[in-house]
Amino acid sequence: MTTSATTAEKIWSGLAVSSGVAEAVAHILQDTFDEPPEEEIQPEDVDHELERLNVALEATKTEIRALQERTGEAEIFETHLMILEDVSILEHVRRTVRTKHRSVDSVYFKLMRKHMEALRGVDDPYLRERFIDIKDITQRVMRHLRGEDRSELTFDHPVIIVAHDLTPSDTVQLDREKVVGFAIETGSTNSHAAIIARSLGIPAVVRLHGISGELHTGERVVLDGDEGLLVQHPANATLKRYRQIEAEAEALDDLLQSVCQQPAVTSDGRTVRVGANAEFVDELDSIIESGAEEIGLFRTEFIYLEEPDASEETLTELYTEVVKKMGGRRVIFRTLDLGGDKLDPMLAEEPEPNPFLGWRGIRVSLGRPDFFKRQLRALLRASCHGETAIMFPMVSGVAEVRAAKRLLQQCRQELRDEGLHCVPESIEIGAMIEIPSAACTADLIAPEVDFFSLGTNDLIQYTIAVDRLNDRVAELYQSTHPGVLRLIKMVVDASRQHNVRVAMCGEMAGELELTPLLMGLGLDELSASTGQVPFVKQAIRKLCHRDCEQLAVAALKEQDAGVIHEMSKVIARKFYGDLLD
Repeated sequence: MTTSATTAEKIWSGLAVSSGVAEAVAHILQDTFDEPPEEEIQPEDVDHELERLNVALEATKTEIRALQERTGEAEIFETHLMILEDVSILEHVRRTVRTKHRSVDSVYFKLMRKHMEALRGVDDPYLRERFIDIKDITQRVMRHLRGEDRSELTFDHPVIIVAHDLTPSDTVQLDREKVVGFAIETGSTNSHAAIIARSLGIPAVVRLHGISGELHTGERVVLDGDEGLLVQHPANATLKRYRQIEAEAEALDDLLQSVCQQPAVTSDGRTVRVGANAEFVDELDSIIESGAEEIGLFRTEFIYLEEPDASEETLTELYTEVVKKMGGRRVIFRTLDLGGDKLDPMLAEEPEPNPFLGWRGIRVSLGRPDFFKRQLRALLRASCHGETAIMFPMVSGVAEVRAAKRLLQQCRQELRDEGLHCVPESIEIGAMIEIPSAACTADLIAPEVDFFSLGTNDLIQYTIAVDRLNDRVAELYQSTHPGVLRLIKMVVDASRQHNVRVAMCGEMAGELELTPLLMGLGLDELSASTGQVPFVKQAIRKLCHRDCEQLAVAALKEQDAGVIHEMSKVIARKFYGDLLD
């Protein structure tokens, strides 16, 4: 914490995780996590206690399912369900209640607290987030055991939530129309607060250590989600500066909105198709309004995680709704990308020592052909209603693409034999390039597909052998690493040789500082988050493609990732610095 020249104004510095600026009063979210008294029960009360637990678990499960549907945060709350239904935890609680004759409240609380304490101080950011998950679940179950009802927090005016940490349950209990920012003591770029703030489009700053004990509800604050600052008791000069920033941001938004439906064409005539990434039907209106020309990536695994046993009819209905709602714009469906951190435990016979190098992506689908065919048949049926494409995730070589295509052809023939003649004779097929072996053999895969889509998140991790969520090596995660750029160039060259288009749907596609480099490397399509689509399109309109090509030639000769990034950033600032500020 530093103090400005005006003694009443204090500036707190943390980690910016969701951009934007908000001015409002603070609301301190108190952390209530009280341990229940340890009460002895009579042997004849054991069944009653265990029934209380069952009722609390069912009520919690119902709440979580409702929250999944309401918020669209499928992955977060699926983790909560896994914790809630953990067999080892529940068996331990039931056994202790039976043998020790202790109330289920204290037994459950103590066991869950033990798990939390084991995770509280670990270095790994992923495991630190599991601490928040366990705490969230424990609070929910304990409220039901006590018979408490926690209603939503509502406000009469805009507020910035200040808290030690923010659980998913906390965020969904808040009045989203009045909450304009999150200021959190703990957390990371991938914490729940950060994820939800970005989905809401509000600023968030984490790692503001000690702030919840220093601020008071009702104090005027400014939250800067670009610089990672929170200003307590802002001076008039500070307020004036930030209000000017907000006004400029609103003016830019108005400009982008006025041109967002126009195509992305460079000043010298090079057209790039810009799409949006999606996973839920309720995103589609925003995607259309953003000016996205297609859905460049529709993630189907989130539908699966909500309803693993969904029938072919249910899947067809969902996929068809997406296709129809896009009104003629192409929808590229990625088949189930289960595995790694998204593998349903019901599909795995035993835990994998390294799931990110194990049974995931297309391997899971090909390993369960009946399961895979159910999805393929649904996608083919949906293709009767609009322009549709299918792409296969995590392919490592041509054999997997051919195997998937054979199953797709079987499904097409089955549907035609059943009288569904509207299924097109051919449908566009794509391969996601996320593994270095796929990039190196892109020339072999190209004759089998209509397009490539570069999934840069995994491609970078697998190429450099860096877990971007691991703080110890996160700085080594470099999207402009020469090895990554050479693989991208290899894929583009193969696409040109075999006349297939090449897209990018990873986070790199939405990084405006790298748009000149991506244009120069020869990408035909970019698919980014919905909020980035108008920015990416405007950036492309400002660029000269010849300049971008010269940049790419120079970048491919450079040894240092940082230098390459700066080379691209210089051009970005030259042509559209207003989009970066």
